[in-house]
Amino acid sequence: MSHIRVRFAPSPTGTLHVGGARTALFNWLYARSQKGVFVLRIEDTDQLRSTEESHQQILRAIRWLGLDYDEGPGVGGEYGPYIQSERKELYDDYAQQMLDRGLAYRCYCTPEELEEMRVKAIAEGRQRICDGRCRDLSDEERAQREAEGRPSVIRVRMPEEGSIKWTDIVHGPMEFEYAVLDDWVAVKSDGFPTYNFACVVDDGLMEISHVLRGDDHISNTPRQIHLFRAFGFKVPRFGHMPMILGPDRQRLSKRHGAASVEEFRDAGYLPEALVNYLALLGWNPGTDQEVFEISQLIKAFSLKRLNNTAAVFDVEKCRYINAEHMKRLTDEQRAALTWPFLVKAGVVEEDDEDAREKLARVVHIMGARLSFLGDAPQRLACYFTDDFPRLDEEEGLLDEEAKLRLRELARRYEKLESLDAASAESVMRGLAEELGVKLGELVHPTRYVLTGQKVGPSLFDAMEVLGKETVVRRLGAV
Repeated sequence: MSHIRVRFAPSPTGTLHVGGARTALFNWLYARSQKGVFVLRIEDTDQLRSTEESHQQILRAIRWLGLDYDEGPGVGGEYGPYIQSERKELYDDYAQQMLDRGLAYRCYCTPEELEEMRVKAIAEGRQRICDGRCRDLSDEERAQREAEGRPSVIRVRMPEEGSIKWTDIVHGPMEFEYAVLDDWVAVKSDGFPTYNFACVVDDGLMEISHVLRGDDHISNTPRQIHLFRAFGFKVPRFGHMPMILGPDRQRLSKRHGAASVEEFRDAGYLPEALVNYLALLGWNPGTDQEVFEISQLIKAFSLKRLNNTAAVFDVEKCRYINAEHMKRLTDEQRAALTWPFLVKAGVVEEDDEDAREKLARVVHIMGARLSFLGDAPQRLACYFTDDFPRLDEEEGLLDEEAKLRLRELARRYEKLESLDAASAESVMRGLAEELGVKLGELVHPTRYVLTGQKVGPSLFDAMEVLGKETVVRRLGAV
């Protein structure tokens, strides 16, 4: 195919997890790197489990990640509609074509009969379960079953000899014997197509050139290739990427912590950081570089460097990459991103303009120390309220001698007309000299009392942001 067309086709039966997000990302990166087309298609033929809420959540997550699509819901395109439930007439037409050409047949087997087939196949050591008893029913036999009120499905008539072969982009040569492939259901008894049938019709009509997806779909591929050929569609190139695993090497799930894209967003990750990290799970840039801007990922991405082994999601590595991307933001950007987290935690009020102004100053003195938005409410609360958490243990910082010194500091600061970083440092150094102690013996307990933390930005800069009244009140109350 001369023109690259790839798609991401999620099912709206739940939230978009990082595995699906990585699939979307790799398709998007390939399209952008090749100046191709990225299609979003919503596969909602599972009428019982598909919901509008999940549909909208998927769209929000994709937009948050920055994976703009060229064709799809809300965007349009010449191959639409892009929601499968709106394409049913197309599936009905192709299903009838299969029946008319003898490529498929109506099956009236009951659940009890299918279970008998399964038991018999196991006993005989056969991998094919369906025995095809409805393959060649006469018109009279079909009419009799329909008169009995039996529901029917449409099954694809699979060959019994030979094999399906393809060269997978990730795994190399693949082959499935027809002997292990059942006559599978293309259309369910409710009239809706199954996944394997609908996606072949859609991929064929939408002229998809490459299908990049998780390797849990490998077993679907021979069935789909058979149908592509039966309909005369161009068979796309397939690439099946290994799953993303948790630290216990089990498939990544909620038990490992955040698993959906919006959970990562709400936890405080930057979208560009999550995209960066997901790109490294299953793709090797060929260099030691780990931190990428989106434009760099697009330029470097290649299908040849997709890995064929499962990747393990390392939360600490993801946090590190997030911190690196936080460093690249301006103070204004960091403040704007931090504000909603403070509001949600109740640290500040949404309409408090004084707090907004103070946050700009806090973010400036914090610099690269503000590396994760999710930490902001706890780490920055001390600048906005006296009801802030103590994030570190006291560990002897505030013995009686230390408290006497801090109260003396409070008295000296109270005498100042105003408190800035220079005067805060000058007064503290003067007291340390008078007492014959090292400056640190005053700095550390002062920082702890004022912020509840043992490390942070310059203490004197922090004191200037806190202001004279707050500094005097907190130090005088020890």
